[in-house]
Amino acid sequence: MPLRGWDAIEWKPLLGSMRSVSWRYVSGQGVDSLAQSCSSSATAIGICDDLDDALPLTEITGPKRLKRFGDQILRFYFEQWLVDEGLFLDLRMARFGAEDNELWYKPNGLWIKLRPEFRDGILALYRSFYSTDAAAFDEALRQMGMLRPGLSKAAASELKELLHAHFGIDQRAQRFSIDTFKSSFDDLFEFFVANEYKLHSDFVWVGFYLITLYLTLEQLGQAHNVRKICSEVLL
Repeated sequence: MPLRGWDAIEWKPLLGSMRSVSWRYVSGQGVDSLAQSCSSSATAIGICDDLDDALPLTEITGPKRLKRFGDQILRFYFEQWLVDEGLFLDLRMARFGAEDNELWYKPNGLWIKLRPEFRDGILALYRSFYSTDAAAFDEALRQMGMLRPGLSKAAASELKELLHAHFGIDQRAQRFSIDTFKSSFDDLFEFFVANEYKLHSDFVWVGFYLITLYLTLEQLGQAHNVRKICSEVLL
């Protein structure tokens, strides 16, 4: 989060959600229940209690195998948006392990249940962006409170350009870079601050979720057809 970016966040909901997530992380509260819900939706990976018999992803070699596992993690990222009960936020490398061609995920207490209207807005945003439906994209932004009443046409156009850059230009062969993500995230929050937005804490957690995804896919080092994977999961 850019330092000035905190000025665009509603603090009271953020502090409350941070307390809840911190307690879950320490206590493991709700992990088993959410894991069961995710297991029923996840087709890309298996969810497990431990990775003792799995090979760490840091020891995987070969571009084809690395790409396949990266595709599976990306698919799991999108699949979690379909789970009503919440989503696991920590997609860092250490949470995954491989057994032959099977990919396993060991969740921890870093999970959150987003507001239903916000999660629905994210789903609408992804579906409209990757189906290139401009009208639906605008409606999704309004649903999330990002295209606000009274926002000038110039500011609305700037916001959409920033979001397009944030989603990535080369969606059929996208290489993930945390530095690129950070740069576009900085630009987005500069826009929010300049236009006096007050965003709900859900935005912060989605940013955290994306950061852990980017860190892992950058380490795997392969190009991924994000449009195809998102379309198969969400459209």
